[in-house]
This record gives sequence, structure tokens and C-alpha cells, in this order.
Amino acid sequence: MAGAPPWVPPRLLNTWSVRAFNAAYYTRAPRRERGALQGLGSFFHPLDAVHGWNRLYGPRGLVQYQFAVPFGEERTLRRIVERLASAGAPSFLAVLKRFGAGTPAPLSFPMPGWTLALDLPAELPGLAGLLRSFDERVLAAGGRLYLAKDSRADARTVHAMYPRLGTWRGVRERVDPKGTLRSDLARRLEL
Repeated sequence: MAGAPPWVPPRLLNTWSVRAFNAAYYTRAPRRERGALQGLGSFFHPLDAVHGWNRLYGPRGLVQYQFAVPFGEERTLRRIVERLASAGAPSFLAVLKRFGAGTPAPLSFPMPGWTLALDLPAELPGLAGLLRSFDERVLAAGGRLYLAKDSRADARTVHAMYPRLGTWRGVRERVDPKGTLRSDLARRLEL
């Protein structure tokens, strides 16, 4: 039939498949002794063991979202997770880590507190608004977004999350006074 869109396989990751995977993983995961050694690759990049894992999110792919909130703001973390669940947003990969202090670099992401990293289907209805609401919660909690994974935050929010941005700009102007080395991220966020 002329003009008909090509058949696109359904997204393999959805609420039901993620729930089934999590149940299977929980019951079958190897029980390691505390302190047991694990290879760097399998620890830091577990999905690399699954060929083409990014295709599981469907034809539009995924959006990575990672934020940090300081200790004492665990309620913000909980509210975001609850909102994800109520929105039916399946995340095949969700990583929660406890952070220590970051480096003195002006755009250092880590802070004493918690970070949550999520991979979400880009085709999820209302995803942009959902993530904007998370940005506001993270900002109100004194947290910040991980710029290396950001693809959609606005400059105003990021500027408020990184109070040492002026220091970064000073270094950038000294090293690159003509602004030759600018990325799309730097342009979008007015870094």
C-alpha cells in the first residue's frame, strides 16, 4: 500500500516487561559475598553484556536522566520515584548511588548525598513535562542535574543548580577568549 508507514516493532520495554525482568533478576541474581571482587567492565557497564540493549526502548530510543540531591533530601528522591511509578514510566536501568564530596571543579556534579540515574523511553507520553517537574524538585532540594547526560534541561535551571558557573566562565574566557571551543550543550545552556 503506497504511503503506508513501514511496520515498526513494538517497544520491548514497557511496564510489564520491566516488571517481569526485575522479578526474574531479583530471584536469579548471583549472591556475592560482601567485598567479593568483580571486573570493572561488568561493574560499571553491565548493559554492555546485552548486544543492542539501546534498541529495546523502541525506534525513538531513550532519554538518560541523572540528578543528585544532598543528604537530608531523601523525600525528594522518593517523590520522584513515586511519580515515575504513577506515570507508568518503565526504566530498564535505574541506578541509585551514595555520593561523597565532589571535586573543587566549578561544574563538578557529585555532592554529598544521593544520585539516581534513569534510562527512560523517549516516546513516553508527557516525558518532557515530567522531567521538567523533576528538575524543579531537584533544584528546590539543592540538587543538580548531571550535565554529561543532559539533553533537554533549560539554561535557567542549570544556572541555578551550578552556583560556581561564573568561575567556569572565567576559566573558559581565559583559555578560549574567542569562544572557538563550544559544544551544542554549552550553547543550549549558555555555559
